[in-house]
Amino acid sequence: MGIAMAREENKEPVGPAARMAAAVAKRMRLSKGMTQERVEELVVARMARKALFDRKVVCEIELILDESVLRRPIGSEEVLREQLVYLAECARRRNVNLQVLPLDAGLSGEYVGDHGMMNVVETPDHDRLVYLEIQDESLLITDRPKVSRYTQRYVKIRALALDPRTPLGLVERLAGAPR
Repeated sequence: MGIAMAREENKEPVGPAARMAAAVAKRMRLSKGMTQERVEELVVARMARKALFDRKVVCEIELILDESVLRRPIGSEEVLREQLVYLAECARRRNVNLQVLPLDAGLSGEYVGDHGMMNVVETPDHDRLVYLEIQDESLLITDRPKVSRYTQRYVKIRALALDPRTPLGLVERLAGAPR
């Protein structure tokens, strides 16, 4: 599960999936029974979104990742380590705010982060959009009442996440920790 809030110059979503290593993305898509051609198409699109982190005109990006995605290897331990190193590099950037939703976030009885990946995007005109990836489908939501509901969910998730100063150390520790 990953949640992202991006304020940028265009309407391209910038979610946690955009930073996923190509090897992880391919393995995940293949495990869902997609054809090789469809997997390649989706991975190319994902890597294009990843380029948003390296462009000259930067956007403000807030990421909230479930702690479980930082600990679950997909493909291999080495792929996970590479992914964590890259995530730490991104988190050190001035325009990126990384938070982690801890494993015990649901102990209070309410856990709004269990609905999957969500991106809340704010355009230069201050319009908000929501982009969802569900299984092998994606959905762009522009309906204001729905966007408002998802934005409220994002705020609740952010309130449960670790202090923004904590996650970088956690990611760096996990990247270097022997498993």
